[in-house]
Amino acid sequence: MIRFMPSEISPLLRRHIYATHNADHANLNPAQHMAVQHYREQIARLVRKAETYSKFVATVGDSPLIREKRPSADQQDIAYELTQSFFDQVYATLSALASVHGRIRLLPYGPEPPTKSNDKFLSWWDVVLEGDWLKEHILTLKNARDFRTVFVHPQQWPIFDWGTVGHDGSLSVFLHGAPSSNGRTPPGSETSPNGREWRFIAPQMPEILSAFEALSTASFGPIISLFPLPADEETCLWEPDGWGSSIGDAAAQTIRTLLTGDDLPWYTRRLLAPELLSDLDHYIDAMAALRRRAAAIGPRASAQHTGIPAVQPLPEPFVPHSAIEPRSVAVRSAISSARPG
Repeated sequence: MIRFMPSEISPLLRRHIYATHNADHANLNPAQHMAVQHYREQIARLVRKAETYSKFVATVGDSPLIREKRPSADQQDIAYELTQSFFDQVYATLSALASVHGRIRLLPYGPEPPTKSNDKFLSWWDVVLEGDWLKEHILTLKNARDFRTVFVHPQQWPIFDWGTVGHDGSLSVFLHGAPSSNGRTPPGSETSPNGREWRFIAPQMPEILSAFEALSTASFGPIISLFPLPADEETCLWEPDGWGSSIGDAAAQTIRTLLTGDDLPWYTRRLLAPELLSDLDHYIDAMAALRRRAAAIGPRASAQHTGIPAVQPLPEPFVPHSAIEPRSVAVRSAISSARPG
């Protein structure tokens, strides 16, 4: 297991792990924590692949005539290979998030999430999300799923070719081909005006990462209101105050100030629910109590030496099955020996 620490990871990965870290403050069982940890590790791999691709693109020379990248044949092939690796990881990361939802009922007000199909899992979000703040992010991930389907399952489509396209320092792989005999084209692709060719440009990696960050926030944001806090409260290093509450606390205080200010129109004040201010006060007081208890404990990392965040170490060292590679055994042994006595 990877033990994520705020000071040891890139700023981009820190944002993604932060979006999940409220799970460290919920009293989940070890299997649920393991599912969260698996998702974090998949996110870390996705971020690393995106950063690797970005660094590669920076090495590709620019055209002397126009503002676009001019890769060599070998560089185009590398772009293809890295793109395929990234979108395979998108699929794995989405599956890991579905696994979390299959083990933890994070959105109890809707139907149970389908976990055996990423296509159905993404469509499930259209049912359970409130408002449209996730709409574009879901569309981004659906587009990424469609691109991967064409990319890694060419047998499902008429034969197609590929190339690269660049603009303003970017470089993307695109697929293109003719429609089938009945006019069928891959979902997510664009068809030329004359209808003789379709083209599918790889969705932008930063947009995909932003979509996963948004889904992590939607998934793990409310978890501390759905599950009790651990009996052995501990602080973490992801928030200045030691708990995953400072952002929500500050937002609640700001909203309360605005709602009680003299600048609020009287007709707006009449529309407010009578219990709104008392609910805000209760939330702010509850978060303040959490911070007081956290301050009395002192700062500690949110992950125990087991590598499973906020879970007590196993009573005996875990010995993997003999089929697991030796490196995994060595990692487990190092983890076990690092536990406090």
